[in-house]
Amino acid sequence: MLPIVVAAFVGLTTILTLFIVLTTTSGTTRSLLASNGHWLLSTIEADIKNQFTPVHTQLQFLVAGVGRGQVNPSKRDEFISLMKGAVAAAPQVRVLSFTATDGRMVGVTQGPYGVFSFDDWIRSDEERQEIVDAQTKREAVWGPVYFVPAEGVKTSVANLRQSAFVGDKFIGVFSATITVDALSTHLKELSGTLEGFTPFILYGRDRVLAHPGIVDKKPLLSAESPLPGLDAIGDPFVQGLWTTGETIDFGDLQASLVRSGNEERVVAYRESKASTPVPLIIGVVMPMDVLDSISALISAGLWSFGLMLVAIIISVLVSRLIVRPLRMMAHQSRAVAKLDFSSVEVLPKSRFSELNEQADAFNNMLTGLRWLEAYVPKPLVRRLLQSGGGQKMESEERILTVMFADIVGFTVMCEKLSATEVASLLNSYFDLIGSCIDAQGGTIDKYMGDGLMAFWGAPEDQPDHADRALRSIEQIERALHQRNLTRHESGEANLKVRIGIHSGPAVVGNIGMRGRLGYTIVGDTVNVGSRLEQLGKTIEPARDLTVLISASTRNYLSVPVDELKPLGPHSVPGREESVDVYLYEPG
Repeated sequence: MLPIVVAAFVGLTTILTLFIVLTTTSGTTRSLLASNGHWLLSTIEADIKNQFTPVHTQLQFLVAGVGRGQVNPSKRDEFISLMKGAVAAAPQVRVLSFTATDGRMVGVTQGPYGVFSFDDWIRSDEERQEIVDAQTKREAVWGPVYFVPAEGVKTSVANLRQSAFVGDKFIGVFSATITVDALSTHLKELSGTLEGFTPFILYGRDRVLAHPGIVDKKPLLSAESPLPGLDAIGDPFVQGLWTTGETIDFGDLQASLVRSGNEERVVAYRESKASTPVPLIIGVVMPMDVLDSISALISAGLWSFGLMLVAIIISVLVSRLIVRPLRMMAHQSRAVAKLDFSSVEVLPKSRFSELNEQADAFNNMLTGLRWLEAYVPKPLVRRLLQSGGGQKMESEERILTVMFADIVGFTVMCEKLSATEVASLLNSYFDLIGSCIDAQGGTIDKYMGDGLMAFWGAPEDQPDHADRALRSIEQIERALHQRNLTRHESGEANLKVRIGIHSGPAVVGNIGMRGRLGYTIVGDTVNVGSRLEQLGKTIEPARDLTVLISASTRNYLSVPVDELKPLGPHSVPGREESVDVYLYEPG
């Protein structure tokens, strides 16, 4: 879409410029002045629009993406990546930001040292009113020019704002901040190609928005005076525009013959149709011999036409180079958001340094996430995100079912195995147990040597937490039976597992030191579950799978279970009251 828009705009500018060149054929002084003035001003205005159109295009791209649901500001990392790509395509943008309806602001800023992201909140009543006003506007709107006093910036800027909607619902405002001193630099470069001509832009009648003299004079700006006056740029012909000389009216174009000392210039100007808080006046100071230079103007127009054809081709190629990595970044970011790291591809290098830095940052992040995936339970993270607790999980008390599992005789077994074989045995064992727990929506809390701790009932609500735990036991019993058949065929001893299960209240949430939290559960229920697993050492030791379940867990089951054999009350260490225990005996 972006290459088509850019090519269409450049093509339209080309057609408009050619039309103006072909109409500069009048033979009288007034018609020559009008034709040449129109052509020059249209060329300047079209050239300035070329500076602002990429900014407008990027805002439209982001707003359209939000409207179609392809861009989600709440997914910060993916959103920041897209915004970094957007400012890379519009280097004249200093800051690109999005302000949500609740006042939260997220954006990126670019300067000589790269592109950086930031988060902020709106604070002034004026900013809040802008959010309110934006709810009734769908088109892009220019804000007033103001001075930024921050160290390293100290320049005047203007904001282009555009509201974002999903359907008819207003969700926030995009804002692109552009430095106005870049315009003067561009006009100075343009004046170098139009020898003897000085283009300028006025902000109203008494302030200069852009002029080559601003680059040389560097007038002092401030919050009270964000733009220089007519007398501060060192151009006497612009300074005397409203006070000296004869003015000729050509409808939408005016021309004044302005004298300064012994010199005289033609100053042509007209009001721009751009939607800004203060009317913009586009003008050009021309030498008097412009009236005799019609052939030179036509030649310049033809050169402009040829250059613009080249610009169309270059703009399409460059736009494609920019859009391709942006699309790839968006696609890969969606896979990252789903925690599907295996399907995420490394981003290729780019010819643009900003996009190349973005690709390097994404690839480094992907490497870190793939390593992190080995240590952080993906099902837990996914359920935390789905339950809305990804930002903050406060500790709370819930009714849970906790499981402790351990390998019987693991210490003796290890004496006959190498370190590599021990690690292989543990990984195989945890795969067997963990897959059965995951299948029933359980959360593996931690591994402790050859043991593990898991629970049901958090982070998502699971009213059938006890049923899920018992179903996982049934799956473990079948999987362990198949595993031991394989071990028996290879001459290995059966793998025996001891499990304790208890249900009751426990505190669940993020617990740990600041910056190093663990999502875990604590409380008496955890202790009893651990003691039941240890109690299994004295009960049915010959079984491949020994499972002790408390009466509390049995009471939370939705239906009676015939495989539970009552063993009566048992005392457990650290608890004064005895615990009624049941032995799980699969049929």
